[in-house]
Amino acid sequence: MAIKELPDFEHSLALAHGNLDASGLTECHGMACGLLVRQPEARGDAFLGLLAMLEMFDQASPALRDSLLELLEATRSQLQDEQLQLALWLPDDSETLEDRTECLAQWCNGFLASVGAGDDPRLNTLSEEARESLGDLQEIAMAELGASEGDALEEEEVAFAEIVEYVRVATLLIREDLRGPEPGEPVH
Repeated sequence: MAIKELPDFEHSLALAHGNLDASGLTECHGMACGLLVRQPEARGDAFLGLLAMLEMFDQASPALRDSLLELLEATRSQLQDEQLQLALWLPDDSETLEDRTECLAQWCNGFLASVGAGDDPRLNTLSEEARESLGDLQEIAMAELGASEGDALEEEEVAFAEIVEYVRVATLLIREDLRGPEPGEPVH
């Protein structure tokens, strides 16, 4: 089964008509991931309700709503993919590293808010590795980056890519911990 691609980030940003900036849009994806990690069967109304409860935007145009619902379904597809092809919905490399870092921090904020929104008792039974990953995501959510130049910027770009990959893998790890075994699947 082919996984669904996330909606085009820049197009969705344009659909927001100023109601959401890039970091707000990435936070929406973090929330979608967190919701689906907790409740894989969650539907669009639950996602839009979560966004409304957290006051992500005043009103979404029908086109933005459709884009966010497409985001939820693509995220569900990616989280269910056996090849672990989850992608984080972040601005592309044409944006400054500082802006992308802010967006990644907001993605983590959204994920953490959504995972914690349901007061899920399964969070108390997470593995030590998953609990450490949640703590790391909290640290990343507070990340800031000042302006850099030259070699330092190249090193920070590499570090940023590594952190994005860590966040992606941490999300999948937490998902696995909360998912538990499928019916008929052996417990290790």
